[in-house]
Amino acid sequence: MIDLENDDFYVVVDLGTSKVRGAVGIRDKEDNADILCFEQCPSKGVKRGVIVNIEAAAGCVREVVTLLQNRINIIINKNRNDDDKQKFVIEKVYVGLNGQSIRTIDNHVLRNLGNKDVEITSDLLTTLFDENKNVKIDDGEILDVVAQEFNIDDEEEINPVGYLGTRIEGRYKIICGSPSLKTNIENCIQRAGCSVAGYQLAPVAMAKTVLSDEEKNLGCALVDFGAGTTSIVVYYKGILRHLSVVPFGSDVITKDIMDLKVLDKWAEKLKLRGSAMEELTPNCEFEIPVMADKRLRINSRFLASIIEARIDEILDCVWKQLEKSHLTVHINEVVITGNGSRLKFLKEKMEIRTGVDVREGTPTWNVANTEKYQDKTDVKPAQLNKYDYNQLLGLLLDADEACVKTVAEQQVAETVAQRPEKKHVKSDSESGQGSLWNMFKNLKQKTGDLMEDFLEDKNI
Repeated sequence: MIDLENDDFYVVVDLGTSKVRGAVGIRDKEDNADILCFEQCPSKGVKRGVIVNIEAAAGCVREVVTLLQNRINIIINKNRNDDDKQKFVIEKVYVGLNGQSIRTIDNHVLRNLGNKDVEITSDLLTTLFDENKNVKIDDGEILDVVAQEFNIDDEEEINPVGYLGTRIEGRYKIICGSPSLKTNIENCIQRAGCSVAGYQLAPVAMAKTVLSDEEKNLGCALVDFGAGTTSIVVYYKGILRHLSVVPFGSDVITKDIMDLKVLDKWAEKLKLRGSAMEELTPNCEFEIPVMADKRLRINSRFLASIIEARIDEILDCVWKQLEKSHLTVHINEVVITGNGSRLKFLKEKMEIRTGVDVREGTPTWNVANTEKYQDKTDVKPAQLNKYDYNQLLGLLLDADEACVKTVAEQQVAETVAQRPEKKHVKSDSESGQGSLWNMFKNLKQKTGDLMEDFLEDKNI
């Protein structure tokens, strides 16, 4: 059962190419989770999942956080008396990591254990795992490490703890990205008035909400069709085997349609009205406004031909990434998600391309008992589509640090952090100086401090 009065609140942010989304979530004692309130705004300063303008992106985050903060105050204080009402502020957020620079690298760690059999322990596996964190990546930063399999004297095991052997080899996937990926996000969030509580790989967060354990064990791929990028993750035997990002998404389709001299807002609507397969599209014509006094007549199959040509290019890139995983024979299902997956007949198109069943990603998480607080929230499930839910909830499931505090709690924390260290000050009798001397000394000290502050402010 969720207790709005006593439970912690977690805040998650998705910095997308087209939209910046944010949500405040909560969990019960069984770690079931749900979203209490949700906000979004058009994205600025983000291109292909990467921050290219910190100030512009920070403005978007600031807007979303402010809206979320207003909503959570309404939700919590709704049934309180005026004397019991409190002001809550968001001081931390969890952020998803995405972008075209994210990729996986294979790494092997070998350890000879001696001439006699040695028992494999969890401490030994931790040591092998930590060695991966020190691998030097050219023009990259390690974001995560995922253990694959282990060879114990040439015998393959997924969980080797307790086995005996003289030699162990661990295989790992190192997930890395641009060195500036985290730095730019951190600067962005700080300028928005918050701090980063933690990071999580966005494609992995998405997988937590739309893939079942059975699918991960049998072998499946998740393809997230975003606006600026298309992310691919592959699971087999319950382990993340491959992660990659194609540096373009459904926005390229919108831009192709805009070449027909259509405004971007209408191009986006046309994209969703069109389809990914010309041959399955009914032949008809319709009009859309392009100017105040001008309308454009478009044939549905012609529109579908434009969309399908670009979809073919995207799917070719997706298939190449699936081949790089060397697991295409083990992929029994492809799950699609993201706003780009809303295209008509995309599912059928991908089934033809991959030769396996394709389904649309729907949340599979354990949802908290919303009936207990539904009357207190101003956000109903219908206001959030499944594409918004998927990634935000995935980020929420790993959050473990409260992000929302009362104003009083925040002020106390800030006061303690800013409180200067107490220093012993000598009395006149201890220093051997009179009051006149102390006045002069204090004045000199203050003048020096002011000059130092001035120089620091001016960066001289």
